[in-house]
Amino acid sequence: MKKTLMIVGVALLGQAVMGNAANAATDMTAYFKPMLAGCSYPAMGDGIPAKYKAAVANKKVKGNPKVEGEDVITTYTFKNATAFGQPLLKAEYLQGYEWGHMKLYFKNANFTTLRSQFKPPKDDGGIKLNKSNAQGYDHSADGTLYTELKFDKKEKSIMCSSGV
Repeated sequence: MKKTLMIVGVALLGQAVMGNAANAATDMTAYFKPMLAGCSYPAMGDGIPAKYKAAVANKKVKGNPKVEGEDVITTYTFKNATAFGQPLLKAEYLQGYEWGHMKLYFKNANFTTLRSQFKPPKDDGGIKLNKSNAQGYDHSADGTLYTELKFDKKEKSIMCSSGV
């Protein structure tokens, strides 16, 4: 009787452990990590690495990537994904003619605690840091070349954008 109970107990424990492993969130931090250093970001228009595809619930493309100068917005909706330790709902990648952005949407407002981890690019020539506060930063040269970080509490998003 004790052996039977022990076997049943071990089997149930194994199922619980396997169930938790199957429900573990996909951590996409490494993929989005370039955003922390000067708001660089991956080009998601061509897809995402295979190891993150299990977290993709939906992919939507708006615009025609074959038409030069047309804005193309690629949006990935995620299921059970995290980035920087926060639950991630979706990522929006915009590629325009000479501009673009990456916007990450989070499940709750806790993402704002990440602001101190996002560092602006280094000043280079006429390009300088014009603004840096809790909502983000603006790094530009006379309104031309720019890199911008924006934390939006209402949208629960972080956006890195750049262009000329």
